[in-house]
Amino acid sequence: MLGRFPYFIVNPRAGVGTGHYAMRKIEEIVRGGIGEMKVLRRGEDIAVAVEQALYQGATDVIAVGGDGTVGGVAGMLAGEEARLGIVPAGTANMFARELGLPLIIVDSLDLIMGRHDLRRIDVMDVNGRRFIHQVVLGASSEALSRITAVEKRLLRRSVYPLMGLRMFRDFQPMRVHAQIDGRETKGWSSQILIANAGILGLHPLRLGPDIRVDDGAVDVILMRGRSRTSFILAGLHLLGGRYDGDLLDSYKARRSVRIETDPRTMIKADGEFIGYTPLELEVLPAAVKVIVPCKD
Repeated sequence: MLGRFPYFIVNPRAGVGTGHYAMRKIEEIVRGGIGEMKVLRRGEDIAVAVEQALYQGATDVIAVGGDGTVGGVAGMLAGEEARLGIVPAGTANMFARELGLPLIIVDSLDLIMGRHDLRRIDVMDVNGRRFIHQVVLGASSEALSRITAVEKRLLRRSVYPLMGLRMFRDFQPMRVHAQIDGRETKGWSSQILIANAGILGLHPLRLGPDIRVDDGAVDVILMRGRSRTSFILAGLHLLGGRYDGDLLDSYKARRSVRIETDPRTMIKADGEFIGYTPLELEVLPAAVKVIVPCKD
């Protein structure tokens, strides 16, 4: 640990008691004279916490929580020398799974504090904000935006079938004008996905075998068609990895993506609603150094 200053940013409300358990384990480390811990209060800005960590000279900024916490910390570390550590304390922990990180709290802490490698991952700058996982425009983002906090609390994971029903009921295709690394494409679409990571919420489903967080590119997937039937078929092809060009168009973007839609549609990035189209995205390759297991 000579020369290292780990700074733990903890969301104690993550998971079902997992965040609180992780906080207690980190308290033991900090009490031993190693690093510092910041516990996020409800509604507190992660960006401010990361800025404070960097101001204090942190060599490693450790995100302790779910995918929202991890994404918030990672976005702020883009272009910085400090490394990102991840203690997966959420429910899905999709980004930790994508990177092959330990999912048990004590194992993840052992990795961060002990022997490890570094992996440089890409970041997406979307309308001036930074994200690491996936961006969604269209049918599912609109449907999920209409799910109330009460419904989420009462139904938990069962809220997704409700979202599916509303998505089918309120389905509205959109006319798309996209520029992907300067290449123009137009047409009707039901949904657009921009993926830096391929993993989906239902493990082991993935968007595609060649989508990686460190390939210097994002994958732009347009689900084509104007009807509910084409939307369902495109979704099945997507989950089955069948990018045949009739229902799905897939592009690699290594520099930038601009998307306009008619009508305007909501943008959901890493699970957060961040506004409406048009979308301006810049690829930031190898922008964050992440602590990962050794290859051997």
